Amino acid sequence: MIDREEVPAPGFTTSPWTPAGIATLHAVGHDERSALEAGLRAVLALAAPPPHTPLDTGRSAPIHGEGDDLGSLFADLIQDLLGQIEYFGGSLLDIAVDGVLRREDRGYVGWGYTVGTLQAVSRGDVPRLLGTPTASDSATQGIVLHATLHRP
Repeated sequence: MIDREEVPAPGFTTSPWTPAGIATLHAVGHDERSALEAGLRAVLALAAPPPHTPLDTGRSAPIHGEGDDLGSLFADLIQDLLGQIEYFGGSLLDIAVDGVLRREDRGYVGWGYTVGTLQAVSRGDVPRLLGTPTASDSATQGIVLHATLHRP
Protein backbone atom coordinates (compact mmCIF):
# COMPACT_ATOMS: atom_id res chain seq x y z
CA MET A 1 0.00 0.00 0.00
CA ILE A 2 1.22 3.50 -0.83
CA ASP A 3 1.73 5.84 2.14
CA ARG A 4 0.12 9.10 0.95
CA GLU A 5 1.44 11.06 3.95
CA GLU A 6 4.85 11.23 2.23
CA VAL A 7 3.38 12.63 -0.99
CA PRO A 8 3.87 16.36 -1.64
CA ALA A 9 0.82 18.66 -1.53
CA PRO A 10 -1.35 18.69 -4.67
CA GLY A 11 -0.26 21.25 -7.23
CA PHE A 12 0.94 21.88 -10.75
CA THR A 13 3.67 23.42 -12.83
CA THR A 14 3.47 24.62 -16.42
CA SER A 15 6.07 25.45 -19.00
CA PRO A 16 5.99 28.78 -20.82
CA TRP A 17 4.44 28.77 -24.29
CA THR A 18 7.09 28.07 -26.93
CA PRO A 19 7.26 30.13 -30.16
CA ALA A 20 5.59 27.13 -31.84
CA GLY A 21 2.63 27.44 -29.43
CA ILE A 22 3.37 24.40 -27.24
CA ALA A 23 3.11 24.26 -23.44
CA THR A 24 3.25 21.33 -21.04
CA LEU A 25 1.81 20.77 -17.60
CA HIS A 26 2.78 18.51 -14.72
CA ALA A 27 0.24 17.97 -11.92
CA VAL A 28 0.39 15.87 -8.76
CA GLY A 29 -2.14 14.88 -6.12
CA HIS A 30 -2.66 12.52 -3.21
CA ASP A 31 -5.44 10.75 -5.10
CA GLU A 32 -7.15 10.80 -8.49
CA ARG A 33 -9.49 13.67 -7.58
CA SER A 34 -6.79 16.03 -6.27
CA ALA A 35 -4.44 15.22 -9.20
CA LEU A 36 -7.20 15.85 -11.77
CA GLU A 37 -8.16 19.10 -10.05
CA ALA A 38 -4.53 20.29 -10.06
CA GLY A 39 -4.16 19.30 -13.72
CA LEU A 40 -7.33 21.15 -14.75
CA ARG A 41 -6.19 24.23 -12.81
CA ALA A 42 -2.98 24.07 -14.87
CA VAL A 43 -5.04 23.97 -18.09
CA LEU A 44 -7.07 26.95 -16.88
CA ALA A 45 -3.88 28.86 -16.02
CA LEU A 46 -2.45 28.22 -19.49
CA ALA A 47 -5.64 28.79 -21.49
CA ALA A 48 -7.41 31.57 -19.57
CA PRO A 49 -5.05 33.47 -17.27
CA PRO A 50 -6.97 35.26 -14.51
CA PRO A 51 -7.77 38.96 -14.85
CA HIS A 52 -5.78 41.47 -12.84
CA THR A 53 -8.85 42.74 -10.99
CA PRO A 54 -10.99 40.58 -8.70
CA LEU A 55 -14.37 39.58 -10.07
CA ASP A 56 -17.59 38.35 -8.51
CA THR A 57 -17.50 34.56 -8.96
CA GLY A 58 -21.02 33.68 -7.96
CA ARG A 59 -21.69 31.37 -10.93
CA SER A 60 -20.56 27.92 -12.06
CA ALA A 61 -20.61 25.69 -15.15
CA PRO A 62 -20.32 21.88 -15.06
CA ILE A 63 -17.55 19.70 -16.47
CA HIS A 64 -17.73 15.95 -16.99
CA GLY A 65 -15.49 13.24 -18.40
CA GLU A 66 -15.09 9.51 -18.86
CA GLY A 67 -12.15 7.32 -19.76
CA ASP A 68 -10.84 3.77 -19.80
CA ASP A 69 -7.89 4.86 -17.65
CA LEU A 70 -6.89 7.95 -15.68
CA GLY A 71 -5.04 9.50 -18.65
CA SER A 72 -8.05 9.23 -20.95
CA LEU A 73 -10.35 10.56 -18.20
CA PHE A 74 -8.01 13.55 -17.84
CA ALA A 75 -8.12 14.06 -21.63
CA ASP A 76 -11.93 14.04 -21.65
CA LEU A 77 -12.11 16.49 -18.73
CA ILE A 78 -9.58 18.78 -20.48
CA GLN A 79 -11.70 18.72 -23.66
CA ASP A 80 -14.81 19.67 -21.68
CA LEU A 81 -12.94 22.46 -19.85
CA LEU A 82 -11.51 23.82 -23.12
CA GLY A 83 -15.06 23.94 -24.50
CA GLN A 84 -16.11 26.03 -21.49
CA ILE A 85 -13.06 28.27 -21.98
CA GLU A 86 -13.91 28.68 -25.65
CA TYR A 87 -17.33 30.00 -24.70
CA PHE A 88 -16.63 31.84 -21.42
CA GLY A 89 -13.00 32.84 -22.01
CA GLY A 90 -11.30 34.75 -19.22
CA SER A 91 -14.45 34.92 -17.12
CA LEU A 92 -13.56 31.46 -15.71
CA LEU A 93 -11.47 31.82 -12.59
CA ASP A 94 -11.18 28.43 -10.90
CA ILE A 95 -12.18 24.79 -11.14
CA ALA A 96 -13.15 22.06 -8.70
CA VAL A 97 -13.39 18.31 -9.23
CA ASP A 98 -16.26 16.99 -7.13
CA GLY A 99 -15.82 13.30 -7.74
CA VAL A 100 -14.08 10.45 -9.52
CA LEU A 101 -15.61 6.99 -9.63
CA ARG A 102 -14.61 3.66 -11.14
CA ARG A 103 -17.02 2.25 -13.72
CA GLU A 104 -18.01 -1.41 -13.77
CA ASP A 105 -15.57 -1.97 -16.65
CA ARG A 106 -12.74 -0.53 -14.43
CA GLY A 107 -12.74 2.77 -16.36
CA TYR A 108 -13.37 6.16 -14.75
CA VAL A 109 -16.06 8.83 -14.58
CA GLY A 110 -15.24 12.29 -13.21
CA TRP A 111 -17.15 15.53 -12.77
CA GLY A 112 -16.83 19.00 -11.32
CA TYR A 113 -17.41 22.64 -12.16
CA THR A 114 -15.73 25.87 -13.16
CA VAL A 115 -16.50 29.11 -11.36
CA GLY A 116 -16.42 32.71 -12.50
CA THR A 117 -18.68 35.41 -13.81
CA LEU A 118 -19.65 33.17 -16.77
CA GLN A 119 -19.95 36.09 -19.13
CA ALA A 120 -19.84 34.87 -22.71
CA VAL A 121 -16.49 36.21 -23.90
CA SER A 122 -15.50 33.89 -26.70
CA ARG A 123 -11.80 33.39 -27.26
CA GLY A 124 -10.57 32.58 -30.72
CA ASP A 125 -7.17 31.31 -29.59
CA VAL A 126 -8.18 28.49 -27.22
CA PRO A 127 -5.47 25.84 -27.05
CA ARG A 128 -6.11 22.21 -27.93
CA LEU A 129 -4.85 19.05 -26.31
CA LEU A 130 -1.85 17.63 -28.14
CA GLY A 131 -1.61 13.86 -27.85
CA THR A 132 -2.87 11.82 -24.93
CA PRO A 133 -2.10 12.82 -21.33
CA THR A 134 -0.21 10.34 -19.19
CA ALA A 135 -0.95 9.30 -15.62
CA SER A 136 1.21 7.39 -13.18
CA ASP A 137 1.03 6.42 -9.51
CA SER A 138 4.18 6.66 -7.41
CA ALA A 139 4.83 6.04 -3.71
CA THR A 140 6.87 9.25 -3.45
CA GLN A 141 4.97 11.56 -5.79
CA GLY A 142 1.36 10.32 -5.63
CA ILE A 143 -0.75 10.51 -8.79
CA VAL A 144 1.21 12.34 -11.51
CA LEU A 145 -0.40 13.72 -14.69
CA HIS A 146 1.37 15.14 -17.75
CA ALA A 147 -0.28 16.82 -20.75
CA THR A 148 0.74 19.00 -23.68
CA LEU A 149 -1.34 21.80 -25.17
CA HIS A 150 -1.02 23.55 -28.53
CA ARG A 151 -2.42 26.98 -29.27
CA PRO A 152 -2.87 28.39 -32.76
